[in-house]
Amino acid sequence: MCTGILSVGVAQEKPEKEKNEKDTTRNIIDAVKDTRLSKEIMKSVTRKPLQDDVDNIRSEEPFLPYEGKIIRRIRVNHIGFEKTITDTTRTIKNIAARAANALHNNSKEWLIRDHLFFYEDKPLNPYKLADNERFLRDQDFMLEARIQVIPVKGSQDSVDVLVVTRDVFSLGGSFSPRGTNKFRFRVYDVNVFGAGQRTQYDGLYDQSRDPRYASEFYYRKSSVGGTLVNATVAYTQLNDGSSYGNEEENAWYLRLDRPLVSPYSRLAGGLEFSKNWSQNFYNTVDTVFRHYRYNVSDVWLGYNIGTSHNMSDRSRRFVSARFFDQAFKLRPTQPIEETSPIYNSRRYFLGAFTFFRQDFYKTKYVYGFGRTEDVPYGHTMSILVGWESLLGLNRPYLGFDMDKSFVHKGGNFYTTSLRVGGFPYQGSLEDATILVSGQLFSKLKYHKKFMIRNEIDADFTYVFNQRTNILLDINGTYGIENFRADSLLGTKRLHARYQMVLYTPWKLLGFKFAPILFLDVAEIASKNRILFYDKPYLGIGTGVRTRNENLVFGTIELKFFYYPRTVQDMSSFNVSVSSNLRIKFSGSFVRAPSFISYN
Repeated sequence: MCTGILSVGVAQEKPEKEKNEKDTTRNIIDAVKDTRLSKEIMKSVTRKPLQDDVDNIRSEEPFLPYEGKIIRRIRVNHIGFEKTITDTTRTIKNIAARAANALHNNSKEWLIRDHLFFYEDKPLNPYKLADNERFLRDQDFMLEARIQVIPVKGSQDSVDVLVVTRDVFSLGGSFSPRGTNKFRFRVYDVNVFGAGQRTQYDGLYDQSRDPRYASEFYYRKSSVGGTLVNATVAYTQLNDGSSYGNEEENAWYLRLDRPLVSPYSRLAGGLEFSKNWSQNFYNTVDTVFRHYRYNVSDVWLGYNIGTSHNMSDRSRRFVSARFFDQAFKLRPTQPIEETSPIYNSRRYFLGAFTFFRQDFYKTKYVYGFGRTEDVPYGHTMSILVGWESLLGLNRPYLGFDMDKSFVHKGGNFYTTSLRVGGFPYQGSLEDATILVSGQLFSKLKYHKKFMIRNEIDADFTYVFNQRTNILLDINGTYGIENFRADSLLGTKRLHARYQMVLYTPWKLLGFKFAPILFLDVAEIASKNRILFYDKPYLGIGTGVRTRNENLVFGTIELKFFYYPRTVQDMSSFNVSVSSNLRIKFSGSFVRAPSFISYN
């Protein structure tokens, strides 16, 4: 069985290859028989189910015994829909599997190789292999990736490397009715021709809109030419670009981004150029509608210092710089908007010096439904300096950003963060922000066939001497979900969230289900009041998540909310349905220098 699978990866070798080529193939097959991955692969073509391995494992652990050995050959083996690595390990012989294989274009071998950053004839770095395995899993067209090191018989210093990958079904779509006369839909393919290309079309029909129909066209290519640079170009009439105004906007934009895929990579950066303009689709009177047009140029670049250090030393220093320019070509004519920071040209330059060390654990059932997830642990600390030009003010900026993540031996994941920043100007610190936050994911607990994981988030934010920045609210990320109260503004905010997710054995057409319970609590106070002057605001609710990990669709989530205390004409009850959510654990090594986001 194992030989049948592994031969897929070497079947393209021509029979007239020399004897050492045949020996290599035989060595790979023989050597892999008793390895951990081979056992998983062998089980993947049998009818015996494989139990989910949810124990926390350091991602580099399987590769450490081979540290420093020379990589002789890299083989790529792609598994089709009739086999699986993670969910179940039996051979799938049904109409759905056959239809998926018929409709889906498997990722090409050259595409997988374009996403590799370890090479033949180079010493094996176990940490780099672990980073590459995680990087492959992060691609939206990939369900799973495993890398296996295979000793070469008769050689003490050489190994072969086998890369095993499994796609998600790349075709997807969604339909979102928003009333009897309004709906939105989306169709996409995240892996056109198996080449890592995403094409997407969004449509909106709204009877109260003029014109009633609107479109968005989107194209993205992953790792262009093996450079690890992702390219995106799009045109939208649906306000889906990098929109900064409050009206419905049209936009076209171009984005290039290259993440820091590993501490052993040198460069990271990105750029975006866009043209954006508001359009009066709903026939609002001209005295109320804000007509405007602006362009955005956003470029950043960073260099990683210390990539040639001892391979087991992942501590790094990263230097980066960002230039942002939002230039208004047409501004709203309403007098109230003349001094609004939203509708005035803005330009800033930020530089950052970052110290970081980050590693990963492999686990399951954090955000996903059984797929392998990579949870980061380590630290990141950045010192930011720069300047900003806005509303006639030219001010320097100073900031400090720190994150610390760790995994407790009991199985809990912790993250703590501190963000501080402001503008030193004329003897005072203006538009200053202090944000402290923490997050806990509990150990996965078992109860018969069910699994439970708890999540707790808490954060405190304080802003002072606001001049151009907006005040705090409790409507967004650091507030109560789906709460809408524009009049609740302040300079101090305390927020906490608890959520319990129950992973069930229930499955329908490949979709797994996880009921959830959650509670949000938020306190907010104005400048002259203490934080606990008033009663807290609450959001209590329940719901269910569902996802088929074999499909490209994101998580679908149905939630019911109850708010004991509301303001204005806000209802105490709310229902939301979210589709195609791309929720996952974020574990990027570095990011573009930026101001603190606190709402």
